[in-house]
Amino acid sequence: MTDEPARQALITALGADPTGLDNFVIRGDALADADLTRFDLVDDMAVGVVDDVRRFAEALTGRQFLDYDPSYQTSSSQVLVEKLEDIPELSAVDAAIRRGDAPNDAGGHAVVAMAHAVGTGAKRIVAYRLKGPGIATRRSRGITLIPRDGVYRPIEGDVLFYEPRFDVFTCGEFVYFTTVTLIQTKLHAPDKARQLARDTLTAVTAKIRIDGFEALEQAVMDDPSMRAKMAYVARLLQSDPDYANNLTTKKLVAFVESYPDYDIPITTVNGKKALRFEASPQHRHQIPRLLADDYLHSYLTDRNYEAGSKHRVRA
Repeated sequence: MTDEPARQALITALGADPTGLDNFVIRGDALADADLTRFDLVDDMAVGVVDDVRRFAEALTGRQFLDYDPSYQTSSSQVLVEKLEDIPELSAVDAAIRRGDAPNDAGGHAVVAMAHAVGTGAKRIVAYRLKGPGIATRRSRGITLIPRDGVYRPIEGDVLFYEPRFDVFTCGEFVYFTTVTLIQTKLHAPDKARQLARDTLTAVTAKIRIDGFEALEQAVMDDPSMRAKMAYVARLLQSDPDYANNLTTKKLVAFVESYPDYDIPITTVNGKKALRFEASPQHRHQIPRLLADDYLHSYLTDRNYEAGSKHRVRA
């Protein structure tokens, strides 16, 4: 369990009244091959950035801390924590930031992230803002001008923007974030999500004949949306263990045959009916949707629908 040690690490760092600031730009195609450079700010702005980082970090300590699990759907009152070593690309960048030996930024490649390090030593807090709207832009329309002795000159290259908004914090050996998918997408560390998806798929298909199961398993490993669907099924089974009783070949085949409009293929394996996995982009999600019961019937209009999300109404 890392949730409580992570909370205490952040509280201890904030209690040390962290001051001092180092700022970094991370440039490249991705964190894995990015170049780290540093830049300074004028005093007044530096004080503001330190205050922003501390304020946001302090706000995190008032939330519920949870060990990262890719199946979670977090609320605004929760913080996910993970060991920094389990996110290799971020860990490498973070180590370089803490060494502090980066050259001065002179522009160049596109910006992947900006980072602001507050404090010193093991109690240093680093706040990251990952690539997205507002961090940097290459001009596509218009010309940005700045005054120099009464002459307005165009700015060439990237324009960096600071916003008091951070996606990830690191402190000691821990990473703090609030968006579940951030680890898999921007931080490129999907291993835990892949393992959960594999384990869930194996469990829910134990009583189901599937022609092309190995291809289905590989698709789930490779496709973030299919991994997310398996995470949903995992939560469903946890909250409603009896749901697993519906996951049999007999029940699923009967459903598919009763509702042919859902266009889920059935084949025969060793003389017995089975679901067939088709890897084409328009069909690859069919079996995961079936396992998640992604269907609705409207009593108002007597129509059937596919639905990616729904809330169960209990009588």
